[in-house]
Amino acid sequence: MSPRLRLSRVSVVLGFGGLVAALLGTACIADVEPDIGPVRAGVCKPDDSDPNHTVSFRNDLEPLFMRPFGAAGCGCHQPGGRRSSGIDATGFDVSTYTSFVRGGTSSRDTAVVPGDPCMSLVVQKVSSAPPSGARMPSDGPPYLSPKEIALLSDWIAEGALDN
Repeated sequence: MSPRLRLSRVSVVLGFGGLVAALLGTACIADVEPDIGPVRAGVCKPDDSDPNHTVSFRNDLEPLFMRPFGAAGCGCHQPGGRRSSGIDATGFDVSTYTSFVRGGTSSRDTAVVPGDPCMSLVVQKVSSAPPSGARMPSDGPPYLSPKEIALLSDWIAEGALDN
């Protein structure tokens, strides 16, 4: 039997993943996994990281969201912006407090969960390894910095107030 025929029988029996494991060995599998960021399970802390500082939606968060396309902001989720593909695709609009907390077409109840940043999709999507889709902003890097993500998370932990 030719090596090519044997290899194809092995690939049928093991499947592609098993074939890769058999050829590369299990120690090398990490090298072929997609780069989706660190695993975040158990990492999110729902508490306010700085209880002595009240995060303001208008003063602290709105400037982050309204940064222009190409910066670590939400240019795709701003109406009338250079690109509004985020609004077109998801219905998620960051231009006002009301539209921000309302969420998008499918994220209504989960976009912002007051008091629980870990369950809030906006925190998950700007963090590394979101549960689905691409990390935001989709044109990043740059992405929001850890300090900026903490501001968003703290604002939600504080009740996601219109302040």
